[in-house]
Amino acid sequence: MKRFSLIAAVVIAASTLQAAPIELDRAAAAMSGMEASFTHRFTAKGFKTSQIEKGSVVFGDLPRMRWSYASPEKKEFIFDGASSWFYVPSDKQVTVGRVNDARKRELPFLLLGDSAARDKAFTVKQANKNGAVVTTLQPRDKSSVMRTVTVTIAPSTHLISRIDYVDRDGNQTSFEFSGYHRRAATADTFRFTPPAGVQVIRAD
Repeated sequence: MKRFSLIAAVVIAASTLQAAPIELDRAAAAMSGMEASFTHRFTAKGFKTSQIEKGSVVFGDLPRMRWSYASPEKKEFIFDGASSWFYVPSDKQVTVGRVNDARKRELPFLLLGDSAARDKAFTVKQANKNGAVVTTLQPRDKSSVMRTVTVTIAPSTHLISRIDYVDRDGNQTSFEFSGYHRRAATADTFRFTPPAGVQVIRAD
């Protein structure tokens, strides 16, 4: 009986570990072709007051995304899967970078649609809490910029309602999403052509 219980426990544990990433994979698929409003909060370590920004985001096949911040300052983050653009109209400046493995580990959203890279960089644990599926990602590399990433998914829609992460300095960042709706998007949606007079800075 004890041997059977041990075998059963091992089988259950193994199946749980294999099933853990599934909801994240479903979320990545469900979010493709969707637009949502977001609230971005950043709380520096030791502070109770958060910096709050708002805007909208269009998701393609992750990691293709276009983040358009509306307040308190207009700015855009665009990712086409290989390159990224960070544009601040008031500065008349755009920073262009590459979406490499190191960048993906620093920006959790870039990894959610890449199960192989995600599982290589993080250990993944999934649990049901208060009617939501909560997935926690812990970096395998102790020198990682991230300390922990928590993704909350609505099981009825498989859409991410919230993502939280803590960096190695103890700063906390969260994104809350609402108002998901279908949005027609093409490859051009996830690319950026600098307007005339805008300075281009390479971050490679």
